Amino acid sequence: MSMQNSDFYQAEQYLKLGLYPQAFEAFMALEVGNIDCTFLAPCKMALNGQLNQSQLEVLFHELERELNNKNPQAIYNYGVVKSYLGDLQKATELLQLAMDLGVPEARGALSRLLLK
Repeated sequence: MSMQNSDFYQAEQYLKLGLYPQAFEAFMALEVGNIDCTFLAPCKMALNGQLNQSQLEVLFHELERELNNKNPQAIYNYGVVKSYLGDLQKATELLQLAMDLGVPEARGALSRLLLK
């Protein structure tokens, strides 16, 4: 576990230094294949405008896999990013599913989206 913590610390350091490609790679390495993956850090980077188009595509590819796995928190994070990027149809679908899968904050996010 300490290995993962040091990797997470390293990823956070890259982020603080503005080394976004390195931070993205490091965060993705921690998430992909992890049973409890949520892709929270890469999704936050997307919301902060720190990812380029090809990185977004890599992230969305992994999130689509988590969608197929019915991973509630990853689906919620995906929905928030899609909402932020203006893909309202996909965001609505994702947030609805996250809500159905029991993510408490999904209801509020979906309400805000539908009020826009």
